[in-house]
Amino acid sequence: MKKEQWEDKREERKKKALKEHERLSKLFRENKFAFERERKRMIDEIINSAKDEELRDRLKDMQRSWDKKMKDAGSEHNRFVLAQVLFWKHFHEVWQPAIQKFSQFSRF
Repeated sequence: MKKEQWEDKREERKKKALKEHERLSKLFRENKFAFERERKRMIDEIINSAKDEELRDRLKDMQRSWDKKMKDAGSEHNRFVLAQVLFWKHFHEVWQPAIQKFSQFSRF
């Protein structure tokens, strides 16, 4: 896609994303069970879009693990804190070393 086309459709994508966010926000406020069902459907849709079966299986395992951790965390605050801890742990253990490794390769 050319840059001009990308820019032209940017506003359209933004409107669509805001509309979807509004829909999900309303669903969350009014019917948490329906929201959770929709959230899981959307996650499954993304996971199932992976072409590689091994990748799909890994993503499903990761999502199951995430859902279990969040369920076992208890309160909303505990889930938020746990999500932050897991994010930063993953960042420091996986992303940062990979970025540093890539940085070393890109120097040559």
